[in-house]
Amino acid sequence: MTSRTTVLLCDDSRALRMLTSRQLVECGFEVVGEADNGIKAVEQYQALKPDVVLLDLVMPERDGKQALRRILELDPAARVVILSSLGAQADIEECLRVGAKSYLQKPIDADDMVRVLRETVA
Repeated sequence: MTSRTTVLLCDDSRALRMLTSRQLVECGFEVVGEADNGIKAVEQYQALKPDVVLLDLVMPERDGKQALRRILELDPAARVVILSSLGAQADIEECLRVGAKSYLQKPIDADDMVRVLRETVA
């Protein structure tokens, strides 16, 4: 039996976290934690060591770019997928240069999310 891929879901929108979490579980992933700001995202990453992190760019207290850099400082092998809204192309490119594995555009398409996550952990 293979274990399910564990996901840490980081977004300041509770509604998006609820919807995305449900989609992930329905597609066979295990959501091991959620964070609504960048500081909690880093704390949750350290505590849970998920297989992959879905990380929103725009969050309070520490944004996604700052959280990405800190997670990669703690674990250079971390697999982080950036969540972004339209118009954030420069930020996405910066995150990919820093070490994010991929990105997803909001609103998130469930099929795209599953494909990107499977590619990220392959």
